[in-house]
Amino acid sequence: MQQTDFLVIGSGIAGLTYALKAAKAFPDKKVLVITKTLADETNTKYAQGV
Repeated sequence: MQQTDFLVIGSGIAGLTYALKAAKAFPDKKVLVITKTLADETNTKYAQGV
């Protein structure tokens, strides 16, 4: 079992932006980002035509 202070579900632009802001605002807290597939397999990527 893993423990975290912030759990971010999704590695798209919104999730990663939130994770960075949380990490900067609370440097002593643990931020964990989870995704259902590879970290770079996001709708954000496809919306840009990649």
